[in-house]
Amino acid sequence: MRRLFLSLFCAFSFVSVTLYAQSAQLDSAYLAQIDSIMQADERMRRQQQVEEAIRKFEETRLKKEMSFGIDGALPLARGLLLTWTDRNFVRHPAQFERKGDRCNWPDYGVAGAPLVANWVMKAAGVKSRSKTERMLTANAMALAISFGTSELLKNTVQEYRPDRSDKRSFPSGHVTFAFVSASVLSREYGYISPWISVGGYTTATATQLLRIKHNKHYMNDLYMGAGIGMVSTNLAYFLTDKIFGADAINKPEVRRKDVVRLMKFNAFPTVFSFVAGTEIGNRKVKFDDAMLKTGASIAVGADLSWHTSPHFSLELMARAVDCQMKVYGQDHRFTGDNLDIYHLDAGVKFSTPVSLSQRVGARVFAGTRIMDGVTLTDGIKSYTIPNETKFECGLGVSYECLDTDNYAWGIIADYYHTFSPYMKNRYSISSTWKILF
Repeated sequence: MRRLFLSLFCAFSFVSVTLYAQSAQLDSAYLAQIDSIMQADERMRRQQQVEEAIRKFEETRLKKEMSFGIDGALPLARGLLLTWTDRNFVRHPAQFERKGDRCNWPDYGVAGAPLVANWVMKAAGVKSRSKTERMLTANAMALAISFGTSELLKNTVQEYRPDRSDKRSFPSGHVTFAFVSASVLSREYGYISPWISVGGYTTATATQLLRIKHNKHYMNDLYMGAGIGMVSTNLAYFLTDKIFGADAINKPEVRRKDVVRLMKFNAFPTVFSFVAGTEIGNRKVKFDDAMLKTGASIAVGADLSWHTSPHFSLELMARAVDCQMKVYGQDHRFTGDNLDIYHLDAGVKFSTPVSLSQRVGARVFAGTRIMDGVTLTDGIKSYTIPNETKFECGLGVSYECLDTDNYAWGIIADYYHTFSPYMKNRYSISSTWKILF
């Protein structure tokens, strides 16, 4: 009887353990299946969130593309301000050397190079921001608005050129064309590489420098031309989009390199910058019976910022400055001439992000100012500012903003103190186009 009971107990135990094991296997498989479904659902929700974020970002960029840009407001404001502050210098009758009109068409060639590059790339099949009908309409409209505005002002204001050849100095038609060209190239192909946008605006700045060197314009003429060119281009694209709508735009897309660029800008924004602006400050050199004065001066150059930490960077700075000079206080009419100044400096900069795509900073620097002397004469008497190389130091503040098309832009205000008897305190305000490394 005991054996029978023991056998029945063992059989019951075996059956119970077997059923429990099968039940545990069923529960484990079921739980694993549930866990797999939950993981797939979580991945799907994350993918949907990413897709929604990308969609919103692309919609924001498309909305910006179709809005009226105000980036031409700054040069336009500078041009108006210089027209007022430098009016006495511009009206002074000193005559600069006449270099003839042989420079006009070559200067137009430099000015139009970005626009030519734009259409060559389009003809080669490189994808632009606009479809053909949008690009063609906007380009034609930008040229018509800009040249119409420029010609209207030239005929209304009738400002003498520095070489006194005619009264068509204000504003510069060459610079107007140059900044239409650069703005079109940047809008259409700037998304491909920062060098395209920066190269276009560097060419436009070179046109400004050429017109000064050829004694055809004053600084206010250049800035008004730049402002008119940029505003006309933005207005042309805005009006064109009202005609064709979003269907004529190759819609912007989020790319991995855009995200990487944003991370670099906020962490270690080591950059190479092209710089163009105005230098003012001490503009008088006194002699016993006369005074030499400069107008607002054009300054161009480059900066290299190497970040050793997210907030501190080492700076290398180079500037070339062209100052137009005239003699005051004499009955005779002296010629005008250009004084060239060069700044070579190194410094330390502190900068910090103030938002996801904006930084502010301050820097101190020291280096050398090289001045290429000039002599102004009336044919009998002359006044000379000698060549010199002097130590200088200074400080500056900056604002930088990450653009949607591959590059950062900004504004820099610098103060220079040079240990020299000639124009020792100078100030500059400059626009910068920055390429992130």
